[in-house]
Amino acid sequence: MVDIIFSSSFLGDMGDHSKKKSGFAMCVGCGSQIHDQYILRVSPDLEWHAACLKCAECSQYLDESCTCFVRDGKTYCKRDYVRLFGIKCAKCNLGFSSSDLVMRARDNVYHIECFRCSVCSRQLLPGDEFSLREDELLCRADHSLLLDRSSAGSPISPGHIHSNRALHLAG
Repeated sequence: MVDIIFSSSFLGDMGDHSKKKSGFAMCVGCGSQIHDQYILRVSPDLEWHAACLKCAECSQYLDESCTCFVRDGKTYCKRDYVRLFGIKCAKCNLGFSSSDLVMRARDNVYHIECFRCSVCSRQLLPGDEFSLREDELLCRADHSLLLDRSSAGSPISPGHIHSNRALHLAG
């Protein structure tokens, strides 16, 4: 969130600010002193002119009415921050909303509706056994079928790498 503070004497009473010259804050965006009535503060040490605080990706102006994020010294609107740096579903590659329920398999995170066997498309539910091979989910039945084919010397479906890894429990 962006904080708006009054400049002038209010800043002088806030303590030691090494980035200030003669009582004025320095804008992180343009490097100039802030003589404006208002200063936008993104975090304790990042202060901006209202006209300088923009999303580094889409150039949308950021103010007290929106949530903004800082990463590697750059500011982002919420939409671009989530798109660029947010966790994405391992199946559909879309982001998650705060209300989404998710399933996890190793380091992968999935939307509930994306957590499906890659062979038969059956949705895997909490408590179901599955395997994860080459980032593809397999239900217990298809995992067993592929193991049987492998041990019988039959060809395995394209895209499936075979190993004798144990099944995992969804949940």
